[in-house]
Amino acid sequence: MRCGRVQNNRLPACSCSDGRIPLTAMEAEKKSDRQQPLIRANGSASAAVVAAPPPWGRMLRSSAVWAIVVNNFAFHYAFYLVMNWLPTYFDSVLRLELASLGVLKTLPYLVMFLMSNVGGWLGDILIISRQHNVAAARKAVNTIGMVSAIVSLMLMPSATGMISGVLTTTLTMGTLGLSRGGFSVNHMDIAPKYAGMVMGISNTAGTLAGVIGVAVTGYILDAAGGASSLAGWWRAHLLASVILLGALMVFNVFAKGTKQFD
Repeated sequence: MRCGRVQNNRLPACSCSDGRIPLTAMEAEKKSDRQQPLIRANGSASAAVVAAPPPWGRMLRSSAVWAIVVNNFAFHYAFYLVMNWLPTYFDSVLRLELASLGVLKTLPYLVMFLMSNVGGWLGDILIISRQHNVAAARKAVNTIGMVSAIVSLMLMPSATGMISGVLTTTLTMGTLGLSRGGFSVNHMDIAPKYAGMVMGISNTAGTLAGVIGVAVTGYILDAAGGASSLAGWWRAHLLASVILLGALMVFNVFAKGTKQFD
């Protein structure tokens, strides 16, 4: 191609030695503008291929996801039972006003926060130092936490004073926190790309557990003769313990430690 400038204030033009019709600069610019939508369309199509929709159907059919959901439900059932009924428990069972404990009443929640981190560290130790596979480590931490929580829950109605009441409540909340190093971090193991979505599904179950657990506990206490009846507390805590036991068994059977969703 041979290019030259046309005189007499005319636009530059290109003459083509291969027989093609030469294009003025204005014509070339118009051709480039016509090509831009096609380029943008091709780029959008490529982006659409990359941004595939979340595999909602596969997630909702996955036993590994449901293992997390069931354990989130069980965890929050026990958690909300203790947290929402704690003032009534201290007032009716221990004959103490929770407000009179001062800073001491925050101990169960502080220990729970601490043990939630311990659960994560314990899982890492089992995986990195002890060479456990991820699934085995998650199941071990989850089982230790929930079995300990079951024992602590069943000790709470037998408390006779401030020290034993605070101690058993703290043990219950702390061991529940420990179990989070099992089921609660398993989202990242099986669905790192969609962990937030799996967390949202399981937390929905946890919220429902709070609504159901608080209401069922109230019904059990009323049926047993009121909050002052120890029989009602035993039954309410036994039900929460059975739910925890069933959940950890589900987790031990169906939980996975490898990526299930890309």
